[in-house]
Amino acid sequence: YLVRKGVPFRQTHHISGAAVKMAEARGVQISDLSVKDLQALHPSFGEDVKRIFDFETSVNNRSSVGGTSRVTVEAQIATLKKWLA
Repeated sequence: YLVRKGVPFRQTHHISGAAVKMAEARGVQISDLSVKDLQALHPSFGEDVKRIFDFETSVNNRSSVGGTSRVTVEAQIATLKKWLA
């Protein structure tokens, strides 16, 4: 999420860890943290951050070769069917 917002990966890794630590300290799931909580960790968090906790959205964001998006998996299945035919 933050990388797509232009934050370097090395920073996002640290920020993600801080979000996990915050959630653990509060005894909640990371998805239960508010946008304000996340913005305290980095200002690039916006209202749209809640979409990353949606399973379907998360899966479909992985659309590179070998990814988990519906389109990618269907393409992989089609390729395998051709190989097995």
